[in-house]
Amino acid sequence: MEELILGMNIGESKTILDSLENFMIESYLGTQFVTYFDREMEKKITHEMLELSAAIAKEHYELTDNVDRNLNYLWYMYHKGSKVGTFRPFVYMAELQLLKKMGYINDTEIKNMIAMLESSDEENLHMVTLSIKSFRDLRIKEHGEYSKVNQVYWKIAKDYPHEILNHEVFMKTMSPANG
Repeated sequence: MEELILGMNIGESKTILDSLENFMIESYLGTQFVTYFDREMEKKITHEMLELSAAIAKEHYELTDNVDRNLNYLWYMYHKGSKVGTFRPFVYMAELQLLKKMGYINDTEIKNMIAMLESSDEENLHMVTLSIKSFRDLRIKEHGEYSKVNQVYWKIAKDYPHEILNHEVFMKTMSPANG
C-alpha cells in the first residue's frame, strides 16, 4: 500500500489510509442515514396526505348527505367504506373547489397545485398537501367545519353537485384558456 502513496513513509501512508477508511465508513453511514431519513420523510408525507384526505372525505360525505346520493355514496366509500385510507387526487380537487367557492383560492392557484401534484417530485406533493391543509384550517377557523346547522355552507351544499365535485368544473378549472 505504501507504494501507492508516493513520497510518504509508512506512518504517513497509514494515517492517510486510516482517514480514507474512516471517510468511506462515514459516507456509507451517511448514505444509510439519508436513506432512513428519506423513508421516514416519505412515511410522514403519506401520513399527512391520508390524514388530510380522511378529514376531507368526512366533511364532503356530510356535505353531500341529502343533496346527491351518488356523490354521497362516493364520499362514503372514502370515509367509511372500502376506500378508507386510499388517496385519490379528486379528494384534493374537491377541497380545492370548495376553497375556491369560499374565496380562499382561485383557478390559477388550483392549476399550480395540480401541476405540482402531477410532478414526480415528492416534495411538491408535500407542499400541495401543506397548502391545502393551511387553507382548509383557515376556512374552518373562520367559518367552522360543515354541519347542517352552519348557515355558511347551506348554498354550497345545495350547489355541491354543480360547483364542487363536477367533471365540467374540473375541466374548466384545468383548461389552458382559463389561466
